[in-house]
Amino acid sequence: MILVFGGTTEGRKVMALLEQAGLPYCYSTKSAVEIPPQTYGAYRSGALTTTALQEFCADNKVRVIVHASHPFATVLHQTIADAGLPVLRFERAYPARTVHPLVHYFDSYDAALDYLAVHPVEKLLALTGVQTISQLSNYWLKHKTLFRILPRESSLEQALAAGFVREDLIMEMPGNEAALISLHGITGILTKESGESGLLSVKIHEALQAGIPIFIISRPALPEGFIPVNEHDLLDHLNGYLVCH
Repeated sequence: MILVFGGTTEGRKVMALLEQAGLPYCYSTKSAVEIPPQTYGAYRSGALTTTALQEFCADNKVRVIVHASHPFATVLHQTIADAGLPVLRFERAYPARTVHPLVHYFDSYDAALDYLAVHPVEKLLALTGVQTISQLSNYWLKHKTLFRILPRESSLEQALAAGFVREDLIMEMPGNEAALISLHGITGILTKESGESGLLSVKIHEALQAGIPIFIISRPALPEGFIPVNEHDLLDHLNGYLVCH
């Protein structure tokens, strides 16, 4: 059995590859989502502790984990690392870093907040996700900030629970950055280094087109021992584990 952590574009790519190869797998996401029909796979949802993950793997005879979840899922990164099984990291593509006076990279949210505290913008558009609203409260409580979040009732509830005002929430799917900048008079963008799947190149392009700064939180480092794979070599790695272990 192969355990796939997904909930991303990359997770669906892994699922499709395993279906084509006829390999048994379980596809796991934190929140329940709709997925394509499965012939060789099963589906589960819900967060797992390290102990629960180890028990699940033992009960289902999981031999290898394919980790295709979001690059900023740091808690999941560590949970998977602590499970003690081989981990193949199905990584997304990342654009080369842009060198430009308006493009700023930071190693952490705290570093970005420190910079913005000294260099605030008139109206910030945060594209960092609903789970970061509480983390960024020191800034948006003092400076005008709009958050774009996914158009889901659960996301709205989470944002309101964090104390954010409804009128400053933009409930839309990604990909409409240029229109948002123009419509709302945005003067700065805060986002994550989420790769091409997260439309990072588009966000940078639209910020530069508008002549406004973009502040990018660098993706966190992965635990040592994760083996990077892509769609071209994933099955070769998997076959090695399934045959030899």
